Order: sequence, then C-alpha cells, then structure tokens
Amino acid sequence: MKQFLFTPLVVALVGAAVFAVSQPVLASVAPVWNQGFEDSTAGWQDSSDGWYGTITRVSSGTDGIVASQGDSFAIVEGDSNSGPFSRFDGYRNVWPGEWTAEVDIYLDPTWDAGTGFDYSVASTGTDGNHQRDYIFHVTKDTSNGSLFVAASNNSNFAPREDLESVDHFVIPQAGWYTFQHVFRNQGGVLAVDLKLLDEEETVLFTKTLSSPLDTISNTGEVGGNRYSWFTFINVDGLPIDEHQLLMDVADKNDVLLESGVMGKGVQNAPGLQKPFNPKSQAGQHAGKKN
Repeated sequence: MKQFLFTPLVVALVGAAVFAVSQPVLASVAPVWNQGFEDSTAGWQDSSDGWYGTITRVSSGTDGIVASQGDSFAIVEGDSNSGPFSRFDGYRNVWPGEWTAEVDIYLDPTWDAGTGFDYSVASTGTDGNHQRDYIFHVTKDTSNGSLFVAASNNSNFAPREDLESVDHFVIPQAGWYTFQHVFRNQGGVLAVDLKLLDEEETVLFTKTLSSPLDTISNTGEVGGNRYSWFTFINVDGLPIDEHQLLMDVADKNDVLLESGVMGKGVQNAPGLQKPFNPKSQAGQHAGKKN
C-alpha cells in the first residue's frame, strides 16, 4: 500500500478577513475490494450463476502450489464460450481518480503448447455503459515453446500465436505473477498501464494503452471501473489469488477537483454565511466544555 500527501482547502478567519490556506494531510490508496479466497469465491460469476466456466476455492498446497497469500487460492477454468468474471464491488460511472486493479496468477512455462488465456479489466463510461477493455494475452507459443505475455484492447477468445511479433515478455519460470492495471488521468485523457510484476514486486513488463476518445472531465466520457474477466481460458486449471481494486480514499473533494467540478462545501459553510463578529469570544472558549 502506498501513501502520499494531498492538500485540501482549509478556511482561516483572521479579524474580518477570510482566506484559504493549504494544509498537508496524509492520505492513502487502499483496497475498496479484496477477494483473497480465504473463505469463498464471492464476487466472481461462473456457470453456477448462469455465466461461463468455473471458479473453485482450494487450499494452499493444492497441486504443489502454495497460495500467493494466506491459506487458500482459487482455480479458474473456461468452457467453450468464455471464463469467469467479477464486477468487483460494483460498476462506477464517475471518475474516482487514479485506480488500480490487480490479481495474482500462477504461470508455468511447462504448459502445453497452444494453451493460455486472456484477462481483461474494463472501464465504464459516464453514461453507465461499457467504455473499453484492457487485455493481457498469455500464450504458450507453438512455434518456439515460449510462454509470452503481451497486451492490447481486444480479445479473439483464443490463444494468440503472434505475441513474439509485438511488445511482450517471456516468462522464465513457474510462479505467481501480479497482473496490474493502473487507470490514470494523462492530460485529461485516460491512460492505462498494464503491468506484470514478479513475486518481489519487480515490474517485468509495461504496456500503456490510451485513446483520445476517452476523455476525463466533468463532461468527459470516462467513469470508473467495470469488470475483470477471463475472456477465455484453455489451460487445465488456472490458479489465481489476491484479486483487488485499489483507489484513493483520501477525500471526495479531490475527485471533484480533478474532474473539473467545483465543490460547494466551502462556499456553503454555515460560518461563512454571516458577517464576521469582531466581539465574538469563540476563540477563547474553543476546546472548553462546561
């Protein structure tokens, strides 16, 4: 979890003057959704919910795999149509400030050739509809035997055998890898960094995707998160763990200001709706209780 400083507006009264000052306050990015599969697979939809594929909670050590964290993880499998998906804690059609979605996935270069999966996280538009997908492609290539990771905005619901010809990373060994999507405001337009990290949190691969159509403002196109979705899986059981959605939980005013919407809290503060009283003794009595 990272922490940073932000400076909300604080109103100060000196004599009859009213002015604004900046006051540093510690804020943080924290999970608003966290499914570590310790107790259930709640929040993920599969064939038991009328969707596709399956998700099953298993104990750490299953098939010789130790959970990324905790005592359990999940196994996801696809069918001929698609794979499981999650809405996190719900769709958001208002831009919440920078946000990150991530999940740990166990990759193994010894998978059969021609197998793999696509994993997407999508954004929601301010109209409440689907905006755009941001997709990781993982394929055990049949031509050279390498396990490739790459990224784009589209899925063809089958292993991509051309990943060696685009920006990619070759998985060197079996283990847990974090698939991270960072959604950020880049000059008023959405930019998404798709990052692959190893177990030491070293960034191994980054692909940034952006469209000039995905504007962020009070009249913009982009809201917040939509789903995470395995559009297809043809690996025989794919281990996943630590599915999270992280956002700045500092202050709603920051979100409004970043979106170009002026908050009215300061203007409407009750103490500012009447003239300053120079005979007031509020200062002398502050903090005292009779």
